[in-house]
Amino acid sequence: MEFEITRAVALISINATLVAQLISFLIFMMLISRLMYQPLQDIMVERDRQVEQMKKDIETAEADLEEIFYKIELETRKVKDEAFTSQHRLEKDGAAQAQELFSNTNAEIGRLHEETKKEVQRQIEDARQYLADESERVSMVIMEKALDRRVAHE
Repeated sequence: MEFEITRAVALISINATLVAQLISFLIFMMLISRLMYQPLQDIMVERDRQVEQMKKDIETAEADLEEIFYKIELETRKVKDEAFTSQHRLEKDGAAQAQELFSNTNAEIGRLHEETKKEVQRQIEDARQYLADESERVSMVIMEKALDRRVAHE
């Protein structure tokens, strides 16, 4: 086996081209930084600020929404209480009116009963008077027929 020693050739050689490439790279980085990175960073900062503002707006809106729901709940309770009170008041008024109507109806029934009773009594008296008059007339007719002569009426 044989060993051969060769001289290694460097892949990079340091000369004026390297310095020119380094300067051109630095200029490129500076231009990219000014033209791309800073505007992108400004946009990202602005976006972060907008996101934070939106979070604050959402929190404010949620707080307002909770306050509105609370007010709605209070108003609902108030309306329910008023409705419940009105219902009880109307039930009491209705019961009182029903009692009054019942009393008035009973009084009217009593009055009509008395009137009817008086009318029946009057009709009975009229019938008795008629029957008395009629029985007297019939008895006179019977006596006249039985006696076969006219009986004088006293």
